[in-house]
Amino acid sequence: MKNYILPVFFLLLLHNSHAQDTSIDNLKQIINRHKEDTTEVNALVVLGNSAEFPDAVSYGKQGLQLAQKINYKKGEADCNMIVACGYGRNTSSIQSIQYTLNALNIYEGLEDYTGIASAHLILQANYREVEDYNKALIHEFNGEQVAESKNVRGIFVFPGHRLAPLFLAETGQTYVLKNQLDSALIYIQKSIEQNELFNGVAWFFPIYLQATIQQMKGNYISSLENYHVATRLAIMNGLLNDTLQIYSGMSTLFKKTGRFDSSVYYAQIVTRAWNKQNSEIKNLLEAVTNLADIYKLRDKDSAVKYIELGHVLKDSLLSTKNDREIQGISFNAQLQQEKQVAEQAKYKSRIQLYATIAGLLALLLITAILWKNYKQQQKVKLKIEHAYAELKSTQAQLIQSEKMASLGELTAGIAHEIQNPLNFVNNFSDVNQELLAELKDEIGKGNLDEVKAIASNVIENEHKINLHGKRADSIVKGMLQHSRTSSGQKELTDINELADEYVRLAYHGFRAKEKSFNAKLESGFDPRIERINIVQQDIGRAILNLVNNAFYAVSQKQNIDGYEPTVTVTTSKVDDRVLISVGDNGNGIPQNLVDKIFQPFFTTKPTGQGTGLGLSLAYDIVKAHGGDLKVETKEEAGSEFIISLPIH
Repeated sequence: MKNYILPVFFLLLLHNSHAQDTSIDNLKQIINRHKEDTTEVNALVVLGNSAEFPDAVSYGKQGLQLAQKINYKKGEADCNMIVACGYGRNTSSIQSIQYTLNALNIYEGLEDYTGIASAHLILQANYREVEDYNKALIHEFNGEQVAESKNVRGIFVFPGHRLAPLFLAETGQTYVLKNQLDSALIYIQKSIEQNELFNGVAWFFPIYLQATIQQMKGNYISSLENYHVATRLAIMNGLLNDTLQIYSGMSTLFKKTGRFDSSVYYAQIVTRAWNKQNSEIKNLLEAVTNLADIYKLRDKDSAVKYIELGHVLKDSLLSTKNDREIQGISFNAQLQQEKQVAEQAKYKSRIQLYATIAGLLALLLITAILWKNYKQQQKVKLKIEHAYAELKSTQAQLIQSEKMASLGELTAGIAHEIQNPLNFVNNFSDVNQELLAELKDEIGKGNLDEVKAIASNVIENEHKINLHGKRADSIVKGMLQHSRTSSGQKELTDINELADEYVRLAYHGFRAKEKSFNAKLESGFDPRIERINIVQQDIGRAILNLVNNAFYAVSQKQNIDGYEPTVTVTTSKVDDRVLISVGDNGNGIPQNLVDKIFQPFFTTKPTGQGTGLGLSLAYDIVKAHGGDLKVETKEEAGSEFIISLPIH
């Protein structure tokens, strides 16, 4: 919704100090007097606000230069915003971001909360436009906090209305673009619950976003209902141009549900009503794509027309993106050069003052250190050597303890796993004994047909005995591979089979320790993954450690009513890497601890329940394979550990 926000909401930064006759002629008369006062700066702000690119940028820069000259901080911030919004109208998001950041810095110094909220509003839209969604979220969160805590309201746009619901809706939109639909729904619902009115009725945009998410999730009935509600509200809000994004979404919904006539109807409304000044090109591209897809089945000539138009629109989007990247490179180079010049000047101004003092202090410090080291050198050396020897010994013992604990958990799982094939072997052996007795009787009777049938059953059972015997043999070999010291020898391995086996072994091993433990296991293994070169027992240990941690995490919440402990293990192939994901819906990891979890001996478990080496060993194993181990977590929602291994 950037084309809606940037041209409109930056008006919020214009405060009561600008309340004057905004007639263009009167404003130009004020400027032509050249009094170089705050009134002239404010006139340039209002003129820049009403102008289009590049005039808006020109007025803003002229006002910025004057405001800096007379040290008018409020005007300096406002002029930065005018320049930022002028660039924003021209999709020059990089320049817009830099000028808005300048304005935000000044507003914060002035404690101008309306200006602060307005700057965050523009920044989130610009960062979302350049697809930096994480930074967009930061400004959405900060802006909403300011708007909510300080009850910031609009001045010229949405006069008297609170801005907090707007930030909530924009946060929801960013999460939609990140395809994190559950998070998006949370913020959109909060925005709807605020029930902020526009022209006396509810604002259409959160309802539209809710409908879009429902459409993406396949909840088409509810989605269509909300699209109709959003359309009605947009018209009542007086925002007729915004109905086009609703209609493009409805066109996609009807295409997905096979209602092609309705899809064509709404798509054609978008293509006919779309205009460059007030509409987003993405809405037109969505409608054109829907028409092309439907006409492929109906009218080849029309399909070709819309396919060609779609290519033109995609080329336009790509060109805009490339231009933005080029602008960013050029602008960042300029900023870096200016920064270097400023740093050099700052350094030169201080170097003479600090040089003599620093030299004297350094000389005194070095003399003191050398004297102290001379007296204590031998004593300190002996202490360090002794402490280091003890540390190495303790570390080796702890690592061995961790490995033995892992082996114990694996052995418990193997004991359960191996019981299944042994039961099959015993059962089929008993059946074959009975069949051979019958075979002997039938031979005596001379009944050759029955003899052949019984013999076939015996052969089939022997095949099953052999199959399950090999299964038991592979489990024992796996245990031996895990228990012995790794040779470091890599071999081609089916990563899906390895992950599946260690997940099951870990589950049974954990249940052997915690009799009351039970959890839902979900898995999804990508069949496209080919065999890759790894050290089987090492990667197996890494998977085992991650899965055991997941079981421990969900076990801490299993007594909560309505909670279903769930551990999910998936594999996937992304470009030239294989990803192994282990997720849980436990308590998650506090953000202040995320950076520490891979450190040796760091653990969040109670004393005596963990050495803190499980994740550290897993991390080292993955790194030794040229891979990466990272974690994504959210408190109270769970964690996901992702192993990334190179295919070659």
